[in-house]
Amino acid sequence: SYSAAGASSCTTCSAGSYSAAAASSCPTCSAGSYSATGASSCTPCLAGSYAAAASSTCTACASGEYAPGSGSTACSDCPVGYYVSGTSCRECAAGTFSVSLNSASCTSCPEGAGWVVRPLTCRGSARIFEFP
Repeated sequence: SYSAAGASSCTTCSAGSYSAAAASSCPTCSAGSYSATGASSCTPCLAGSYAAAASSTCTACASGEYAPGSGSTACSDCPVGYYVSGTSCRECAAGTFSVSLNSASCTSCPEGAGWVVRPLTCRGSARIFEFP
């Protein structure tokens, strides 16, 4: 809470803002953090969630998206050739691939195919499998 100059009582800060000791206003929380009503500070969002400025809560990332660290302001798509693992995006292992954004897992290359440097190509003995 804070007290404006000359006021006889304190005003409680609303959710999404905070007030330190002896404050005369309630600044809003910055993007990536939140606060409850009457908070004395803002709390960073945990990995896997995000918040816009002046938020009262953090929002969990949608399925397949990720926010790798605390204090995120948005979630990111996990690109083709990678998969979402918890709060991070990881490259598919050798011999596997993914062909869509925000994949939950990677798929094994076709039988007899080997791995090529490009993450979306599996090379077989007779032909190359390329994925869009």
